[in-house]
Amino acid sequence: MIETIEPSIRRIAEVISIVIGLDVEVVNSSFTRVAGTGRYAQGVGTSIIDAGQVYRTARRSGHPVYVEKPRFHPICNGCKKRDTCEEKLTLCAPIMVDGKVEGIIGIICFNEQDRARILETRDSFLTFIELMSNMVAGSIADTKRLQAMSQTVEMLQGVVDAYSDGVFVFGRDGEITYVNSHARRMMKLRQDVLPRAVDMTPTGNTVEDAEEYDLRCNGVELTVMARTVELVGDDARFAKLVIFESQRDYMRRMSRISSQPHGEGLGAILGESPVITKLKQRVQSIATSSSTVLITGESGTGKELFARAIHKESDRRDQPFIAINCGAIPDTLLESELFGYTSGAFTGARSSGRVGKFELANGGVLFLDEIGSMPLYLQVKLLRVLQERTVIRLGSNKLINIDIRVIAATNDNLQEQIANNTFRSDLFYRLNVIPFEIPPLRDRLEDVDMLTEHFFRKYGERFNKRLEHISPQCMEMLRSYPWPGNIREFENAIEFIVNMMPASGEVTPDCLPAFLHAIKTDAPRLEVADDIRPLDEVEREAIAKALERFGTSTSGKRLAAKRLGIGLATLYRKIQLYGL
Repeated sequence: MIETIEPSIRRIAEVISIVIGLDVEVVNSSFTRVAGTGRYAQGVGTSIIDAGQVYRTARRSGHPVYVEKPRFHPICNGCKKRDTCEEKLTLCAPIMVDGKVEGIIGIICFNEQDRARILETRDSFLTFIELMSNMVAGSIADTKRLQAMSQTVEMLQGVVDAYSDGVFVFGRDGEITYVNSHARRMMKLRQDVLPRAVDMTPTGNTVEDAEEYDLRCNGVELTVMARTVELVGDDARFAKLVIFESQRDYMRRMSRISSQPHGEGLGAILGESPVITKLKQRVQSIATSSSTVLITGESGTGKELFARAIHKESDRRDQPFIAINCGAIPDTLLESELFGYTSGAFTGARSSGRVGKFELANGGVLFLDEIGSMPLYLQVKLLRVLQERTVIRLGSNKLINIDIRVIAATNDNLQEQIANNTFRSDLFYRLNVIPFEIPPLRDRLEDVDMLTEHFFRKYGERFNKRLEHISPQCMEMLRSYPWPGNIREFENAIEFIVNMMPASGEVTPDCLPAFLHAIKTDAPRLEVADDIRPLDEVEREAIAKALERFGTSTSGKRLAAKRLGIGLATLYRKIQLYGL
């Protein structure tokens, strides 16, 4: 019976989902999905009988079912897809017609933020989901339809008033008929007054599913990101729904989605050598500044860790940390990644446009790794951003103000690049306000013991192994090797050792990688143990030396591959093989 009004049910599900900001699903009594939003939209018409334990309980009891922790609730014990379930909270109610369950309507959370929102007003959502099921049931039976719709509108108003975005409802004549509480606060409107006029002028910019508008209402002017939904119904008062939030709040939300975890700050930087201690002190001394920082050092020394520590110690710690590797993205795409673009800005651009990394980092830190790989024409644009603190999306002419701290990093010699006219000197001076030079591991071998302990603990927990004893000979071998790949190579070596470590937890020289056996541990520096060495050791040393000379940027790897007489793909494969 429920299939007879399937189009209406789909529309109801879409409107409910937009209003409450959660995925909605409707199934019939045989557990075939007849409507769905979000990740369920593509599965309309498919059976969910194997994963329908919660819905089966609602059908059997005839009452709403509320499961705070799917997978762990006893209801879910018999579900065949329990181990792969991604749901954080499920709320459903049966659709009853003449005492018989004709279907189930459910609200599903897939993240902790949405789950917390429901937990705060659980009773309201329980009432709301039951009213939604009653509305569908009323439509099926074609009775009590007006009463159900009236209850739905009242409940929707309560839910929309609790919504964190602004909401306008327009009638068919274009007049405002409803303003939720958040919009009233944004527009400074009294609770009992509707605005006489609202001017929403599109700027032409779109990001994802939201359009940018210049909003004027009650003397307040804001740039907002909004979505509109045309409402279908007989009531002329409810023709169009507009959901909006300020551009700044929208960008912050997008930043939270895109921002990488903040890490542990200075606690993530291991080492007590004088040079590392001095660098940690410098991090603390510059943390409150907004000046640009240029971090230099060989590949694998932990440049990004220091960038994250600067962010974590600063007053921007609660704002986004956005990282981008300038050498890992083709030149033609790097500009759009940094600046973003509007719809139709170039061939192949997404119709919804895209927010750039500069905007996403607004209020926080933008980390530009491998800055030496940035093409010259983009260096000019970056310099202008640093000087003027504004960006313009590709395809737009609107200036966007930004407040960011830029931290750049490179393992290239920028002075040589300046001499070769591949890097701008004015940009270098602008970036190098606060220089950071991270030493290679071979210059702080006194930190090897601490690093060894840390990585043995890390990989021991991961592989369920416990280190009981490591021989002094092994430690001397670890201390004597110059580690051209620095911390990254050292960590890979320890991971190898933990894999080779027997169940007894005793680490002997037999557990160490082959390249460590080619050294004499009683010498102050590496010496070849024999005139005849394995080919893989010779090859590894040659690749490491080439990378040290030419750098590990994309251009550096191309030069290294050319000098070694191998293809670039082969070089990448051998870098991975040898842990470089």
